[in-house]
Amino acid sequence: MSKVSKMVADRAAIARAVQGAAAVHGPEVAGELERLLFPGGAPDKVTVADFLAALGDTLGRYVASLETADRAHAVELADDDGYRAARDERVAELKNVYASLRELVVRSYGPALADAYGLNSALPEDPQLLLGLAGKAEKLLRERPLTEQPKIKSLTLAPIAAADDLAFAMTALRSALHDVEREKREAQLTQNAKDELMARWGSVYPGVADTLAGLFTLARRPALADRVRPTARRRAGLPEVEDAAAVPPGAEPEKA
Repeated sequence: MSKVSKMVADRAAIARAVQGAAAVHGPEVAGELERLLFPGGAPDKVTVADFLAALGDTLGRYVASLETADRAHAVELADDDGYRAARDERVAELKNVYASLRELVVRSYGPALADAYGLNSALPEDPQLLLGLAGKAEKLLRERPLTEQPKIKSLTLAPIAAADDLAFAMTALRSALHDVEREKREAQLTQNAKDELMARWGSVYPGVADTLAGLFTLARRPALADRVRPTARRRAGLPEVEDAAAVPPGAEPEKA
């Protein structure tokens, strides 16, 4: 028996490696692929056409999940502006209460009493620092008795009432801050879900597209293989020009 040429022998070695991988490892991945291609359970009799359709449907389900995650994230972000606006309003209200008390005390009692009640500090922009400053003033207003007489009788400080006003404004701000933080956490969850699906594009898309391209090539349909074969742009999630004219699922198949 004559030996085959090295050209053929090399190809035979490559083919045997592929054949061996299919025989040895096929059963290992068969269950996972069946669950992926037929999430509702494989039909009793699977035709080649069923297999090809299942490949396309797998990518379709992935894209549908990605679209759903993207919309969910957009909806989550849409109401964030309202919560941030409410937070800013509560910050402004607390600043106004604090500044109004400071003005009253300074005008009617003098800067020394404003210092004694913690009302003579510059107002910080950071909400948490503002809460700390207002909380200190509230505590002093409740604990330090007012013995000084006002210079203007109509501008008399009522320390407990003033403390109550600060407490009310602080409670409103804390609630608004809690809402903003909750929305941040919820937005992060939807972002994570979207990011996870976006990352899977690198395996789901080429896995399906390479398989279809290979099967179309095997069936001697090079034009179809070229149409679905992953390119550098497609792998990056960027459509080629011809993708815009792709036949949608359910449309008439291309005539042979």
